[in-house]
Amino acid sequence: MSHDTTLATDYASGALSKDTPEERERLRLLQEWGDPDTRRALRAVGLGTDWRCLEIGAGAGSVARWIAGQCPEGSVTAVDIDTRYLDDSAPANLVTRTGDIRQLDFPDGSFDLVHSRLTFCHLPEREELVARAVRWLKPGGWLVLGDPMCLPAALSVHPPIRRFFAALEEGWAAQGSDMTGWATTIPARLARAGLRDIDVLSRINLLGDKGPYAALAAANIRQEGAYLVGAGLLTRADVDAVTELCAGPGFTEIRSISVYAWGRKEES
Repeated sequence: MSHDTTLATDYASGALSKDTPEERERLRLLQEWGDPDTRRALRAVGLGTDWRCLEIGAGAGSVARWIAGQCPEGSVTAVDIDTRYLDDSAPANLVTRTGDIRQLDFPDGSFDLVHSRLTFCHLPEREELVARAVRWLKPGGWLVLGDPMCLPAALSVHPPIRRFFAALEEGWAAQGSDMTGWATTIPARLARAGLRDIDVLSRINLLGDKGPYAALAAANIRQEGAYLVGAGLLTRADVDAVTELCAGPGFTEIRSISVYAWGRKEES
């Protein structure tokens, strides 16, 4: 098949664009799957009731709202390039800000916590942003990052999986995302940026597990599949084949490993 590689080169207009009609439901499923581990990671750093916090890539806002509830005497600034799915039920100490974090800046020492989930992996400037996030931290503040390490498509024993995720890898690469190597380096990058007390939380994510991850994966495949078909990288039959395989009885396959890492900025 010919490859009409009219690929979007930016996450905002790519495979998981917020302009797609399924995005609200996909974000809900993402929260259902991801929030328990996110809260576990954030509890590990010992949130203070008066902390000032920055949430990068707020999505539909569940993490930002939860942090605001844990820090009732503090504040949360929730940033996203598109805040249309942040609802109006935000607590008084939560402020939303529309903007590209690559183009925003904050004064040095502004925050006790900077957190981001499933965002840095999509930003080509991710290494520079780690350094900036550390600068935004107060002495003693924490940087907490969570991203996926997706297994290479070529490792799958299933041809439909290999075809679908190989095409997706091409799409991710075109927009500057790193879905394979970046997450494994986060702990080392935090340490190299001068943070201390580094710790890690990880989880294996299985296609076919019938739980929250499977529901999210199915939504991702539908949304990403439509994008890949439109870009000429797959046929509709390719997408249907991987959907049918993942929903079939007895199917299971490791698709990714979630990596959360956090570190503390040394006191001055």
